[in-house]
Amino acid sequence: MLGVFLSKIKKIFSGRWSAVILILLVFFQLIYSFLFPAGGFNANWLSPTTYLPKFTVQSTDNFLLGKIYPLISPEYCLNSDVGNYLELAKNFNAQGFDGHVFLDRPLYSFSIFLLSLPLRLFTEPSYGIIFGLAIFLNFIFVAVAALLFFSFLKKLFSLRVAFLSSVLLIFSPYVHASLIQPMAEVLMVFVLSLAVYLLYDYIKNPSAPKLVVYSLIVGILMLGKMFFAISFFILLLAVYFKRYREGIVFFAIHLIPLGLWYLWITQVWHLTFYLYEAQHYKMGLWLLGVLRQPWQETAQILLSAIPNFVRALVYGFLLIPVIFSAIGLRALPFKSKNLVYFGALFSGFALFFIMNLYFAHHAFLLFPIIYPTAVLGIEKIAAYLKRYRSWYYPVFYATIIGSIIIISNINIYRVFEYVGF
Repeated sequence: MLGVFLSKIKKIFSGRWSAVILILLVFFQLIYSFLFPAGGFNANWLSPTTYLPKFTVQSTDNFLLGKIYPLISPEYCLNSDVGNYLELAKNFNAQGFDGHVFLDRPLYSFSIFLLSLPLRLFTEPSYGIIFGLAIFLNFIFVAVAALLFFSFLKKLFSLRVAFLSSVLLIFSPYVHASLIQPMAEVLMVFVLSLAVYLLYDYIKNPSAPKLVVYSLIVGILMLGKMFFAISFFILLLAVYFKRYREGIVFFAIHLIPLGLWYLWITQVWHLTFYLYEAQHYKMGLWLLGVLRQPWQETAQILLSAIPNFVRALVYGFLLIPVIFSAIGLRALPFKSKNLVYFGALFSGFALFFIMNLYFAHHAFLLFPIIYPTAVLGIEKIAAYLKRYRSWYYPVFYATIIGSIIIISNINIYRVFEYVGF
């Protein structure tokens, strides 16, 4: 009887139904995040009513805010970067980008701008409309990312591992905090999911046209945020498997979108291109001056690199998935599992080391390797407990998965500053 019931459950979560369920879960997370938001309490976070004086607000915005705002939690706040993204989305032109801090990451605002084009045929959309389009776009990004993640994992693992990993992604602290913020963070979940999906598809069936097209796509995605850990990982695979020519072609082609954007900024719009992070955080500049700076500063960076990376990883996933990921590593069902697992971690570490920045929300972008191995680790421990009592298996499974979801969907900013430290 139990076997028949489980087989019916398996059919429900397979095929098109799994896609429908994942989309519904993303929608639930969207509503839940507005009702129980995760946001900070310092000067970098402002209530929507505080944000309004920053923009030219139309009467329709005030009308909609009056209807919707009472339904949202009083704790709902907007990150200070939200205004930058909304301004660029509304005014995606030379004037909008002149002296702007996000010159190097136009993709998110451009996506909102494209979504608003049908409305621009009739009227200039207000900031309220741009905000609504951004939230809708966030929903699309997370839903598509979850589907890509599920589809990719289903080809490598069991249906259960693929589905539970996708659920953990949807109810992760990163998505819970970012889904209701019009910022590029949610875009990066989509970027990582698509990049991993394309890489797997290329490895299974490589071809020259795919290499060119996929490299260009990855390059375009990097205009969301320059998370070059993706590039490092692909180049690492190319070197390990001695596919040097493909690695060189990928590296050259995936920089083309950034090069074209630089030329557009400097030659068409005649603006000065600069990296805000390099100026504000001195990102990567320490390497250029390593021979000139005091030796003790370099020693401090070197000695703190691994502890800072581990701390960012633990905070990014709120510990439990990281523990079970280490347990599930050996259960990866392919020969080069150590290369893939530690290669992904090393690629993330290399980027953070070069930047000398170790942010928890950046470390979370290693989710394509952490979540599936975490589920494998949970499964491994549950199978071990099953030897003693058969009911230990489902109870342990449900307890750990439930604990991860619950912990990930509290307001983590009451515990620590999730965006960095």
